[in-house]
Amino acid sequence: MENKTKIMVTGANGQLGSELQWFSKYFPQYDFNFTDVGDIDITNACQLEEFIKNNPADIIINCAAYTAVDKAETDH
Repeated sequence: MENKTKIMVTGANGQLGSELQWFSKYFPQYDFNFTDVGDIDITNACQLEEFIKNNPADIIINCAAYTAVDKAETDH
């Protein structure tokens, strides 16, 4: 049995993450784990570390984004 490269993608329900989900079907040699805010809060370091410990990945692609540009000025 061959070990596939494990790729975790955050922000899976966003614009870029959705595109990667669609394209992933063309790369069956990889094992994709698509996550979104309902699965993991990437701004919480402890939660993120625990999630990665329980779901190890060889590659992490961060597609999560804060899209409320105006609000970003005041919401640090």
